[in-house]
Amino acid sequence: MASLLDKVEAQEQSQKNTTVKKKSASLTIANNSDGSKDKQISAKVNDRVYGLFTQINKAQGISNNSALNMLISRYVRENKGILDEENLI
Repeated sequence: MASLLDKVEAQEQSQKNTTVKKKSASLTIANNSDGSKDKQISAKVNDRVYGLFTQINKAQGISNNSALNMLISRYVRENKGILDEENLI
């Protein structure tokens, strides 16, 4: 019969073996370790509209890419209900 000390040591060793080291969120995002890839889109717009879009973004201190990401995120957030409605039918 194992002594109490042996049981405790075995339990500690078992816990050490099953401990999972978690990565910080910043490392996870930086490494993109979840296998997902950034998507790239292309849009054709009028030169004048693009110029105004760029000027507005520069005045706000953001990049065109950041502005597009914000627009897409807002669009998805506002229209997410459409997907919920389709799943109920």
